[in-house]
Amino acid sequence: MARSKQLIETPELTPEQQLESLVPRFGEVKSQYDILDKQVKSDGNMIKSIMTGANMDNYEAGGYIAKVSVSQRESFEEDALIAKLKTLKESGNVTASQLRKLIKKKEYVDMDELESAIYNNKLDAAELKSCQIIKEVVTLRLSKSKKED
Repeated sequence: MARSKQLIETPELTPEQQLESLVPRFGEVKSQYDILDKQVKSDGNMIKSIMTGANMDNYEAGGYIAKVSVSQRESFEEDALIAKLKTLKESGNVTASQLRKLIKKKEYVDMDELESAIYNNKLDAAELKSCQIIKEVVTLRLSKSKKED
């Protein structure tokens, strides 16, 4: 005769029961994480400083290899770039046609004016609903309670 498997049912925990152990565990782990994260950033910056100062690419110690590389990221300061391109046009190094292709005008909504128009009933906010993006943000803040059980 075949034996039927018995399912062992565990009672569902209430949200309060789940949170009773989860919140303190989270608090302790988060506290440890914050301390470790601060230490990792500090040690990492120190290692980079020492190695670049000593002109070292890599260093092995305690079963770990630290490798440091220096790279450059380039970008432009947009206001200075626009001014420079306009100067180049004036000196003849850039044509008016080239300048129009290089420097664009961008339309944007003045949010202060929009808010004012809605507030003063010059614009119906309901008309703009289809343009609205609503993003739900869930934030968790944890602090140590003053009372200890």
